[in-house]
Amino acid sequence: MPAYFSMIMEFSRAELDFDNMKELIAYIKHAGLEFKGGAYNAENETLEDIMDWNQKKLEDDFELGYDEDAVNDYKQMYFNYGGFSEVRGFIMNEEPIRGEYTFTLLIPEEEIVIDAKTYKKDAVDKLKAMASKLWILPKTRTMQTELELGEGISPEEDIRDGALPSACPFAIVSEKRFGHMDTANYNAEHIEYGGVILTPKDIKLV
Repeated sequence: MPAYFSMIMEFSRAELDFDNMKELIAYIKHAGLEFKGGAYNAENETLEDIMDWNQKKLEDDFELGYDEDAVNDYKQMYFNYGGFSEVRGFIMNEEPIRGEYTFTLLIPEEEIVIDAKTYKKDAVDKLKAMASKLWILPKTRTMQTELELGEGISPEEDIRDGALPSACPFAIVSEKRFGHMDTANYNAEHIEYGGVILTPKDIKLV
C-alpha cells in the first residue's frame, strides 16, 4: 500500500445544517473532481447516496468505536482528477469535542512528492487549481496539506492562537487569519473569496 498525500478541508460543526454535504457535492463537481465510484462497502452507490449517508452521520455526531464494524462508518469515494492514478475522498468527524469535521482527499505521495521539501510542479499546480475552487465553499475554514507521516493539521482556532497551518507544500487560510499570522517564512498568493495560498519559502517545485 503506497504512502498518501492528503489535502484536507476543515469545517465547523457550528455551521452544520441539513444540506452541508449537498453543498460539498456542488463544489466537488465545480473543482473538476469526477465521481468514479464508492469505495469499500459503497462500491455500487451514487455520490449523492454516499453523501446523504455521511450527512446523517455528521448530524448524529458519529465516531466509529474501536470495536465497531467499519460498515457503520462514514462512506468513502473515488474520483478522477488531473491524471492521478487514485484520488480517494472521505469525511471524518475528526475533532467532535472541538466541534470540527473534515473532508480529505488522498493521492499517492509518489505522484506529487520527491522529498519532504521538493515537489512536482505540475502536480502541485493541479492541486492548487482544485483547492482554489473548493475554497469558494463558504463554510470552509482552512485547506491544509500533509504527508502520510505528518503530525496532522492545525485547527483554525489554533492558527488564530499562533499555530502554523500544515503546508506540504501549501495551505489556504482566510485573509482574516493571514492578517494575524507570522508569514515571514511563506510566499503568499491572494485568491478570490478572501483566501490566501501560503507556500513555505523553503519548498522547491521542479
